[in-house]
Amino acid sequence: MKSSLPPVLVVDDEKNMRASLQTLLGDEGYLVRAVESAEDALKLVAEEDFFLLITDARLGGMNGYELLKRLHAQRPGLPTLMITAYATPKLAVEAIKAGAIDYLPKPFAPEELLHAVARCAERHRLLTDNARLRASVSEVYRLDQLVGDCPRMKEVRQMIETVAPTDARVLVLGESGTGKELVAGAIHSLSQRRNANYIRINCAAIPETLLESELFGHERGAFTGALKQKPGRVEEANGGTIFLDEIADMSRPLQAKLL
Repeated sequence: MKSSLPPVLVVDDEKNMRASLQTLLGDEGYLVRAVESAEDALKLVAEEDFFLLITDARLGGMNGYELLKRLHAQRPGLPTLMITAYATPKLAVEAIKAGAIDYLPKPFAPEELLHAVARCAERHRLLTDNARLRASVSEVYRLDQLVGDCPRMKEVRQMIETVAPTDARVLVLGESGTGKELVAGAIHSLSQRRNANYIRINCAAIPETLLESELFGHERGAFTGALKQKPGRVEEANGGTIFLDEIADMSRPLQAKLL
């Protein structure tokens, strides 16, 4: 939901433009804060969280280009969108170099602005979800979550601690429900790759015809419906760990490609 997002910060020295942008974005469900100067914007950004800043290029006092440069140093992860009535290719390049993710000349269609804002909203959600998932990986997959004090379980824990610091490929065997995923997660969490991606794939849940593309990706136009390039899960796991659950259900030719 849009209400779960931080606000959009609008910076424009024209009162009517600020009001128009507030209404347009507010009608779409976004929270909006609006100020008339770059100086006020910098103060707010230092105190509050925003998922996007929209600024005019020409402002009273500090201009929009200088604002973008300062924001890039102060809040490098904050996306910024520049709008201007004095659009030229040179100024567009200058805006992008200053850190703007997009550049809209006035007058612009409302749909153009809303499309750019929606992209930033989706980016913020993905970054938030990714941070939460990374946190959950380190929180959930701990060695002490492997329950049991029998000699065999102690051997399992010792084996995990032995192989985790290495780059060895590990085959985890066990009946359904015995904790193979916990073992794989614990190996990742104790490894030097713990800050990189931990990718999990259930090989039995993906049709054989799609599994190769899922693992290795594909180029645009490689087959019907391949509208753009897609990186594979193996590439996403580069530098981290990939857990291939139910690998025995994978065809032997595809298993050979993984070796």
